[in-house]
Amino acid sequence: MLYFTTLLLSMFITIVLIPILKGLGAKVNAIDMPNPRKVHTTPIPTVGGAAMAIGTLVPVLLWLPPSPQVKSILIGATIIVAAGVVDDVKDLGYKIKFAAQVVAAIIIIFYGKITISNLGVLLPDGYVLSNMVSAALTLLVIVGVTNAINLSDGLDGLAGGITLLTFICIGYLAFRSENHIITITALASAGAIFGFLRFNTYPATVFMGDAGSQFLGFMAIVLSIAITQDNTPVSPYLPLIILGFPVLDTLTVMTERIASGRSPFVADKNHFQHKLMRVGMFHTEAVFTIYVLQTTLVITAILFRYYSDWLFISFYFGFAAIVTFSFLYAEKTGWRIKRYKIIDNVIKGRLQVFKEKKVAIRFSYFVLGIVCLFWF
Repeated sequence: MLYFTTLLLSMFITIVLIPILKGLGAKVNAIDMPNPRKVHTTPIPTVGGAAMAIGTLVPVLLWLPPSPQVKSILIGATIIVAAGVVDDVKDLGYKIKFAAQVVAAIIIIFYGKITISNLGVLLPDGYVLSNMVSAALTLLVIVGVTNAINLSDGLDGLAGGITLLTFICIGYLAFRSENHIITITALASAGAIFGFLRFNTYPATVFMGDAGSQFLGFMAIVLSIAITQDNTPVSPYLPLIILGFPVLDTLTVMTERIASGRSPFVADKNHFQHKLMRVGMFHTEAVFTIYVLQTTLVITAILFRYYSDWLFISFYFGFAAIVTFSFLYAEKTGWRIKRYKIIDNVIKGRLQVFKEKKVAIRFSYFVLGIVCLFWF
């Protein structure tokens, strides 16, 4: 019952806070303005991240013991969100944001003792990484995935949907492992995202901003490490599967930028979602396609969680190869989806009806109900 209450409370807090923060966001200039590399065409408040963070952390504060692990997550997340909120109002520059991420990761590593020490089949049986190597690797992974989720926030509902599926997976795995702390934290995160998607499904009226995307990325990777490294029978490579899509997207984009002589940190429109739209998909079709891919990864992680590490490694690199070469083929050959005006008009008409009847919002609540029935 506590898990169900956590889910509902975090969702309720987020839904209540967003309209309040929208007015405040306009006053402090927390607004995402349109520009040539962005898809939206009107100014949109970027207050969703702060609302989700509060919605997530309140249940954690209420119901979890003040252990070093819990306190490190709370402190680290607060640092990430604070830097993100300031950046959404006034551009901080990547160096300050990076520094905040490093500080948050250090707190997780040295105070919370959440680290990557077991690499499974890549190390001799029973061998674990030294403290120094473990800390360095964990720092790299936390900062890397935090930024990967941040960079995936390019279309309405995209980053929220990807991380929602991730937190549901983490929560389920933690529940099955009887890890109360991770279960509560993952469900609180999922509930907050449900509340946020009420305002962020296409066409969005609120964005999560850097505060939200970095917060979700930070929470997702920290909880993933905690549930797979803390003496559990599941593969330590599960995070590679459940967070692998945004990581693959980030690595691909940065490689392309470096290959073309540009800085890997300069934003552009070459992410997977943009490529899907360039081959002829509508906004909603591109988001749905990525949802399907992420769902495939999450289901694989749940069904095969006790299988060999080599299975996860092979599956992920096979998945990455198929996705990467599919986009390369489309770009080299100029392949496009063949569209028919009559069918497109029907699709656009149905999307308009869905928008007016708030089908996406109602469907998200339906999914929430199914999750609750399945879980509880």
